[in-house]
Amino acid sequence: MKKNLLYFAFMFIAVSLQAQDCSNIFISEYVEGSGNNKAIELYNPTDQAIDLAGFQLVRYSNGGTSPDAVTLSGTIEPKSTFVIVLDKRDPNGTGQEAPVDLALQAKANLFLSPVYNVNSTMYFNGNDAMTLETLSGGIIDIFAQIGGSMTSADKGWGNLNDTTITYNSGGVPTSYTIQDYNVGPLFWLAWTMDHTLIRKPNVRKGVTSNPDPAFKVHMEYDSIPKNTFDSLGFHNCECNTLNISESQENKAIIYPNPATGSVFSIDTEEAITRIELLDLSGRVVEEQQFDKRSNTYTFKSDRELKGMYLIKISYQSNRIGTQKLLFN
Repeated sequence: MKKNLLYFAFMFIAVSLQAQDCSNIFISEYVEGSGNNKAIELYNPTDQAIDLAGFQLVRYSNGGTSPDAVTLSGTIEPKSTFVIVLDKRDPNGTGQEAPVDLALQAKANLFLSPVYNVNSTMYFNGNDAMTLETLSGGIIDIFAQIGGSMTSADKGWGNLNDTTITYNSGGVPTSYTIQDYNVGPLFWLAWTMDHTLIRKPNVRKGVTSNPDPAFKVHMEYDSIPKNTFDSLGFHNCECNTLNISESQENKAIIYPNPATGSVFSIDTEEAITRIELLDLSGRVVEEQQFDKRSNTYTFKSDRELKGMYLIKISYQSNRIGTQKLLFN
């Protein structure tokens, strides 16, 4: 944490610490799965497409401060994601060349780092920091902590701190005190190892200053099981609907949320006369009007719906309510 302070001062000097919400791309998902199942998802919260040729992913291994960078390519569309996956696709590969799961390959927009000795950026594991940077080294987002107390023997970061865990090590009772959220040898408590981590919807910008004194992974990320890839390819973010407000009047219960298969149900206290499905620009995508009024409805669309929409509900009393709904 205290080493290489001059290095950090130089590295962050070009970065505004007051980055505006929803004004630049950031890391929205992190996949550290079994074998070579490694992926980073980026999210573009802006209203403009962004050329990724001006950016790079950088790995800082085992608590170190030496960057290992790879330049990106491609375009990330507005309010959209871009999935970067370790380039291991040989179906006959074994050991270190074992292929990435087909389900993860199918999510990729870009494959990188096929040869470890040439570039090892995408070979990250639980005790490495990953950053999104400009080509000149300006920090756009930091996942984990560069430097700090992490070592190659440690397994990663978790959500516990100042906690002593007693466990059996080869049949020998052993104790370890977690400090700075570094779980040390307690791999089963590491969030950054053997998990998929999803950025919380209320995160609207990247971390541009190295976490001090510690990386608190649970503050900005939700954890789901290893080798879970279903959430890649879209991101639920408050930036999606910053210019469109939800009405709390006569608020309905909409479920499931996220919705799957373009079908959702609504329960209300007051009968509904019409339901409208709006995209993020406020355009009506589809609507259903009801002659027979009831308090429970199932909305089915023939469209393939992905991402965030607004559900506009017109009630019998002429009141109108709007709520967010994510389709996966």
